Amino acid sequence: MEEQDTYLQSRADTMRTIESTIVELGQMFTQLATMVKEQEELVHRIDANVDEAEMNVEAAHHEILKYFKAISSNRMLMIKVFGIMIVFFVIFVVFMA
Repeated sequence: MEEQDTYLQSRADTMRTIESTIVELGQMFTQLATMVKEQEELVHRIDANVDEAEMNVEAAHHEILKYFKAISSNRMLMIKVFGIMIVFFVIFVVFMA
């Protein structure tokens, strides 16, 4: 009889241990759910920042292309001005000599 009481007491202790472990796991999952909920806003802000950065990169790319076209046209203008100056210099040297 005493052996059976010891066995039943052991089983009851084991059940209490299992119950406390399950309660502890439930608390851990609740904390995890809270942490995930807190991180949701941060993830949304990161996503918004990535979208804004993408738009800024596209705008910068457009501005760089516009600047490159302006430089290219300015380069041709400088070549034309230099050519005209050479023509005037040659005419000046030919008629003054």
